[in-house]
Amino acid sequence: LMSTIIGVRFKPNDRVHYFDSAGISLSAGDRVVVETEDGPREGRVAIAPGQVAHSDLKGPLSPALKRIEPDVD
Repeated sequence: LMSTIIGVRFKPNDRVHYFDSAGISLSAGDRVVVETEDGPREGRVAIAPGQVAHSDLKGPLSPALKRIEPDVD
């Protein structure tokens, strides 16, 4: 079973926070909105799905809400 966990940073060099990708197709570097205790926040995917070991994490994870599409010039 492939892990659906993603690692997200809210600021560069910030610590990584873990979320459930919730079926959204995400890659490292994508901008994403995730549900936090303080409501939705925008961050950047630091660790793509499939790269996080489940055993490292405890408890349920909050979900990603949506991928932010890159701006097209």
